[in-house]
Amino acid sequence: MTSNREPLPLADAVERVGASAVGLVTRRQRGAGLIWRAGVVVTSGSTLWRARGVAVVLPDGEQVDADVRGVDAGTDLAVVSFADHGVPLAERDADADVRVGDVVFAVGREPSGALQASFGHVGAVAGPWRSWRGGRVERLIRLDGGLYPGLAGAVVADAAGRLLGMASPMFSRHHGVVVPVATIERVVEQLLTHGRVRQGYLGIAAQPVRALRDGIGVDGLLVSSLADEGPGARAGLLVGDVIVALGGQGVGSLEGLREHLQVGAEVHLDIARGGRAHTLTVQVAERPPARCG
Repeated sequence: MTSNREPLPLADAVERVGASAVGLVTRRQRGAGLIWRAGVVVTSGSTLWRARGVAVVLPDGEQVDADVRGVDAGTDLAVVSFADHGVPLAERDADADVRVGDVVFAVGREPSGALQASFGHVGAVAGPWRSWRGGRVERLIRLDGGLYPGLAGAVVADAAGRLLGMASPMFSRHHGVVVPVATIERVVEQLLTHGRVRQGYLGIAAQPVRALRDGIGVDGLLVSSLADEGPGARAGLLVGDVIVALGGQGVGSLEGLREHLQVGAEVHLDIARGGRAHTLTVQVAERPPARCG
């Protein structure tokens, strides 16, 4: 539910939100994080890049060893766990209203345990989007500037002390981006359970097209290539087929199709092949990890 809480003096808002902020230290760099649940910290995946070990910096400056539970490059989210020390949880509202021009701040901790904060404004707000790494983000909240060193993964809140999400430096060269609460809620459980975000996979490349099926014009996705031994190929899908619907629901884009693919599910694809209607049953697999080079 959206809150209409009045702004606080900024120092009070920082102190309130900062009670749930921790620091993170690896051999290569330092970052910030927020206590998401008892003994669980959410941070930026960039902070943990190639980290062999990580320590959580508590409000009193104590550093405790933590375990990396999972990283999702697509949303730049990472989760680490440590022995609970009673650090309070931040109050959060996935539906909090955000407007361009709102005063916001990011808060983290120095390796000494001292709070550090930076202040700015919301520079842009929009609906759901996908990062250049393919991650789905529930809404765009872009800051009007970059992040100071050590604030990757920091708590971002508004002047009323409402948690808006986590600060990420990974999606824009000049601006920090806030990974919103709704995205964190969706991704954290998968990282804790699987160590990654599992994405459905048919093993196809496709593009939107208008086609004929039994003499009727329909919108769909023209299959332009198939992965060898991928789920689509095993089910009998062919290059040149037009996918018209999945489970009876029309599809207008490949991204839209992927949104409805659950790993392990059996789905029915309505296709047009040579102008005739066909239905194929496909077992959705998990998308293989991306390879570099």
